[in-house]
Amino acid sequence: MGSRLGAVTWAVAGAAALSVLGAAVAGAAAATPRTAAAAKADPVAVYVTHVNADSTPRYPLMHTVTPIQGKTAGPAINVGDEPSAVAITPNGKTAYITNSGPENLGHTVTPIDTATNKAGPGIKVGQDPGALAITPNGKTVYVANALSGTVTPIRTSTDRPCPAIKVGQDPSQLAITPDGKTVYVVNSNSNTVTPISTATNTAGPAIKVAAGPDAIVITPDGRTAYVASWNSGEAGSPPGFVTPISTATNKTGPRIKVGGGPSAIAITPNGRTAYVASQDAGTVTPISTATNKAGPAIATGGYPTALAITPDGKTVYVVNPGQLYYNYSTVTPISTATNQAGTPITAGYASRAIAITPDGRFAYVVNYLDNTVTMIDTASNRVAATIKVGNYPWAIAIAP
Repeated sequence: MGSRLGAVTWAVAGAAALSVLGAAVAGAAAATPRTAAAAKADPVAVYVTHVNADSTPRYPLMHTVTPIQGKTAGPAINVGDEPSAVAITPNGKTAYITNSGPENLGHTVTPIDTATNKAGPGIKVGQDPGALAITPNGKTVYVANALSGTVTPIRTSTDRPCPAIKVGQDPSQLAITPDGKTVYVVNSNSNTVTPISTATNTAGPAIKVAAGPDAIVITPDGRTAYVASWNSGEAGSPPGFVTPISTATNKTGPRIKVGGGPSAIAITPNGRTAYVASQDAGTVTPISTATNKAGPAIATGGYPTALAITPDGKTVYVVNPGQLYYNYSTVTPISTATNQAGTPITAGYASRAIAITPDGRFAYVVNYLDNTVTMIDTASNRVAATIKVGNYPWAIAIAP
């Protein structure tokens, strides 16, 4: 695998990946269309990728994506090698999957028609594509290629790639402004962020941020990008930092200190508060976007690695996989009104990703070592279902 999967660790091996043992996924069955009755009864479409972060001849590469409708997993969809990231167009018609593997079917992006769950031909991009984002108008997918140090734009009307755009070293995350004019690319090994104009597909000057940038989010009004960094340049167990960037000037503001090992960041729909999950500290830090001041850290324990906020902005759900991957993970709900953590919800082994349905009724949590997805009812904060999927589920996206 490329640098995106191999360079990070949880417990003994990653921060966003985990070195594990287990069996290979069974051969994928042919995908079948969603029926009209199923779509009417439960219109939410969920897509889960599968990655074996310890790929060896004994533990082979993954090649499938699992579609989920409500509480039911559909037949696996064959895509490329090591499907990692997933994003869905704003109209919900197409899911795009990055295939990060080194084999013949790797270094591509696979489009999936969500009406039929049929995969289209792989689209060739750079080496180790590990992140992607789609413009608000749905016309272009931008793909970060970690080993190539490039970003590849793909036109969704033709599924053809445009010339690659050179950025920094190990582009690992990206975000697009709400007006669709600028893509901000996190270059993890350059400690920079590169802005790209979507009108011309040209990169602007790199923006220096704190060492070890690992996550990015943009406020709903598009005025500020927040970049969370591990601050890996310091010895010992340093605190993390969040760097605010003005999108009008591409200038940075004073860095905001948070807990050590920040790995995820999300902003409430009203744009008032950013929440930062810090793995090493076992905390989530709220940041006021009006003042760029951090509030008191909220203890969640369990090495928080991912978070998501309900559409009404009332609750943050934090995934805590724990440092010992053979323990059950938990999901901690946090009230945004009080910044108080609620009772943790038990999920599966090595949970690593979360997504919330557009109506806010359910949260879906990916359990990497359980080969399951936990469905949480947000009204009761209880598990509604445990859904069996293929081996090594990795990332998740839900259709708008």
